Amino acid sequence: MATYTASCLFLDSILIFSILTAFSAAQNISGFTANLYQRDAFYNPNLSQTEIIRRAIAQSVWRANMSSSITPNSPTADIIRHTNLFLMKIRLGTPPVDILAVADTGSDLTWTQCLPCTRCFPQHQPLFNTQASSSYGTIQCGQSRPCPPWNDVGCLNGLCHHDIEYVDGTYTRGLLSTETLWMDSTTHSTVQIPNYIFGCGMDNMAHFGGIGSGVIGLGDGPDSIVTQLGHLGGRKFSYCLMPLDPPGRVSHIHFGDRAAVNGPGTITVPLVSGRPGNFYHVTLEAFTVGRTRIPFLDRSGVVEQGNIMIDSGTTFTTLPRHFYAQIKQAVRMQTHAPEVPDPDQLFELCFTEDWSLQLPSIVANFRGGNVPLKGFNAFVTLGPVTCLAFEVSESFIAYGSLAQQDFLVGFDQNARTVSFKPFECSHA
Repeated sequence: MATYTASCLFLDSILIFSILTAFSAAQNISGFTANLYQRDAFYNPNLSQTEIIRRAIAQSVWRANMSSSITPNSPTADIIRHTNLFLMKIRLGTPPVDILAVADTGSDLTWTQCLPCTRCFPQHQPLFNTQASSSYGTIQCGQSRPCPPWNDVGCLNGLCHHDIEYVDGTYTRGLLSTETLWMDSTTHSTVQIPNYIFGCGMDNMAHFGGIGSGVIGLGDGPDSIVTQLGHLGGRKFSYCLMPLDPPGRVSHIHFGDRAAVNGPGTITVPLVSGRPGNFYHVTLEAFTVGRTRIPFLDRSGVVEQGNIMIDSGTTFTTLPRHFYAQIKQAVRMQTHAPEVPDPDQLFELCFTEDWSLQLPSIVANFRGGNVPLKGFNAFVTLGPVTCLAFEVSESFIAYGSLAQQDFLVGFDQNARTVSFKPFECSHA
């Protein structure tokens, strides 16, 4: 779930803003884990498969191996699948209050809805009450005291504000704030991070189905939770996203040493720096459909460096029309089954679902390694039809969460890599 840059609040600030984060030496924590919850299945297990997919489309453009070197006190948290979004649970404030928000590698700033709220979307949990926390603070600003030089942050009336809009129309506006962040570790102790910078949203619009209260930014920028954790998180994390079936299972997101993804079957792909935004860009060289390799060429006929981003906040992989059309044609030519229209008008290429349906294999050919997709990573079944689950976009090119399901996916900002390892995430 990538962001647009809002310009109305920006200052021409080039000073570096220091994030003061204090940790107790007595904790000696080398990492931590936070819970992730996938939205609809957890709170509404009776949704039909079609409705699950429909919600996923609305949102999408919107340990056999964890390594023997893992330290026993690495931080960890649960991930619970809810249709198309994966929610991460943290705690903010003193006393701490649970925050359940979308885990998003396509954005940076953590934000949640706060009181007083001029415009807020419905959520199950109470809005975060800043007056009830003894550790809450705002960030003052002025000509001699600039705000952090981050995207979507600026000074207004002496206080730093955030103003963020996402590609699906979700937005948040409010105060840039500081709080104590609380997380669990694998030793069952609590990790306390003072002065964590987040957005206190007071004018927000989102379609999180009443579950999520905001976004937890896992991106590559200075305001990301990954960056703010500093040495505690080691600038690396990993997660395991469960497929659409079965619902209600739990997996985890790990930070720090426990985030290592390696061993047999691991594909490690280099991240490409220098692209717009603080996103995890990689180079997709081709998709191979059965026997046909389809190179991902730009308009000039070459493979562009960093041409796709890894985005946990987007459900379906989105591709330019000219590339998608070639993949669709290769699937059509290698699937000997009746082609039928999608009765729900969600996808372009669908086939009658019966026992004889045989779909071609699909492999994502990244520069650095090839990731073979399982059937449910590339196709979805909607009642009587099975459809190719890619979408078309000319401007927003993303490798979505559906393609990542049942893989350990590990990000290492220091090594500048992302790794994929096939895994049954319900066992993570």
